[in-house]
Amino acid sequence: MEFSSVFRAANSSVPSPNGTFIASIVPPKLVIRSASSLLVQRVINLNPRFASNIKFMKWSPKPQNDINGSPSWNGFWCKRRSGIDNSEEEGIVTRRVLLADDETILVFDVKDEKWTATISQGFGGIKNVEFGRNADEIVVFSDFQLKVTVWNLITSKHIEIPHPKFSTKGFGYRPYTSHFAILTRSGTHDAISIHQNTTYRTSSVFTLPTLDAQGLKWSPCGRWLAVWDSATVGYRVLVYTADGHLYRTHEKPCEGLGVKTVEWSPAGDFLTIGSYDGKMCFLSNYTFSPVISMNHTRTIRLPGVTVWSECASSARDRYYSLVPQPTTLPTVPFNPSDAQPKTGISAMAFSNPDGTLIATKSDSMPSTVWIWSLKLLRPYAVLVHLNPVKSINWHPSIPDLLMIQCAPDNESSEQTGMVYLWSTSWKRPRAIQVPMDKVTGSFWAKWVLTPRPSRSNNSSVASTSPQPYTGRIDRSHSPQEEIDKRPMLLFGDKEGFIVGYVEDEPVPDEEIMDQESEGLIDGGFPEKCNRGNVDWDYYSPSGELPRRSLSSASRNSNISISGIRIHDGSKSRGDLSGVSEQTNGLSRKECDDTFEYRVRKSSVSVNT
Repeated sequence: MEFSSVFRAANSSVPSPNGTFIASIVPPKLVIRSASSLLVQRVINLNPRFASNIKFMKWSPKPQNDINGSPSWNGFWCKRRSGIDNSEEEGIVTRRVLLADDETILVFDVKDEKWTATISQGFGGIKNVEFGRNADEIVVFSDFQLKVTVWNLITSKHIEIPHPKFSTKGFGYRPYTSHFAILTRSGTHDAISIHQNTTYRTSSVFTLPTLDAQGLKWSPCGRWLAVWDSATVGYRVLVYTADGHLYRTHEKPCEGLGVKTVEWSPAGDFLTIGSYDGKMCFLSNYTFSPVISMNHTRTIRLPGVTVWSECASSARDRYYSLVPQPTTLPTVPFNPSDAQPKTGISAMAFSNPDGTLIATKSDSMPSTVWIWSLKLLRPYAVLVHLNPVKSINWHPSIPDLLMIQCAPDNESSEQTGMVYLWSTSWKRPRAIQVPMDKVTGSFWAKWVLTPRPSRSNNSSVASTSPQPYTGRIDRSHSPQEEIDKRPMLLFGDKEGFIVGYVEDEPVPDEEIMDQESEGLIDGGFPEKCNRGNVDWDYYSPSGELPRRSLSSASRNSNISISGIRIHDGSKSRGDLSGVSEQTNGLSRKECDDTFEYRVRKSSVSVNT
């Protein structure tokens, strides 16, 4: 990986959502740099007292009417159904950055140096602040969940919504129409209020049959609104229509705690539920009934699944080593008396934009990251680290590039910035040490969005099945644009930041000569041969994974998947049918159950 020089900054630097600018605080100034050239584009002088107390720094969101970047639903690229932003439809996009402390909010325009906005919150303070549906709205949450104030920067008017239940979750904008939904609790009951997209007048309010709702999330298509109850109540998820009618309730008996995390797939095919029992349940977006169940087990013995373990050399260099199977993953003891038990699925992240891969973390195995394939219906890879995993983030436009951050080593007196990268196109994952002299405070890493790939005319649109986009990508190979095409990472601490460029693995000359000798290359490269570096505009693992949708898996009676056969459940005696790998003469009862997942109507269980 190539790195830039270290830039001084006091707070966490933030890249813009479109990957064009990087905003940082150099007291007492706000410095905005170009993400491609790292040159200073604008410097804004701030009050020294305000600059030393900044707690929030955020960019305005991207427009939702970008058809090329919009998520798809039911095989069609969706477009906003309400023309509420003529400037966005005409291609005029405003880029603004927000700064706030406990009492004051400042908003600056990147291009218009004469434009600025100042908001004094007054009574209640500022618990959290966000941009609204566009760059002309600011949403402010006060302390103690007293109210939510939505400010319009054009008219200087505001509207207040009383009694929000949370300040950092439990609210969201409906895709394509920008209706605002928020979870409130004024008395003893939870309620959801839906507000209009421009005036924020209340469209509907409905009471939830929950004891302690923990959040809500819109589906990518905007048709459904998912709400889940507290884990102490049990396993319960409710799905509402956009106008507030209860469509489905998914609940099941459980021993102990219930739901912990809920996520929608990028295309809206599945509503994924992570529970405290270490299982993931995928609900279909048509009937919201379970179609897949995956379990995080301690012992792994599966053919085709690579297990990588982080190692430290004598020079304190970090690297990944391949672990032979069977292997047992490190776990932490479970203490029922803990206020927050260390168990359950605490993180689920779908790959962007296809959603064929999902990375998860179970708190019972805090140093392990599971990478699942929704095409193979099994784990794709497992990564074990020396320290607990802090965050997992997919690249916003490259579907198979994953970044992992771990907590610092408490035993080490000197902290070093470590970031871990995984990709299906690499021979092994990478442990990268950021070249900063001394990491002070909390170390962080963020993706910088690279230019979006262009789709050719003969490409097909995305489908509802979790299959990656396989159309041909047209890109420029000019030397001037090549550096902008590489994936970019932003690293930093409380004193500065640095930019890193991810390099791909070149094809060795010996491998090319072997292909020529075997007749694979005749006077040039075949169409699917690796031409040096992988096209970072868009890489999809579809060439290595069998092309098959989940819907076809449930319809076909016999489907072979890497030595595993799925049988039709209707042909078995019981309600569930089994899928077992070849065990070299061992009976099924003699094998240890190390991994299992279930597909309704075709129950799947892998035994080793």
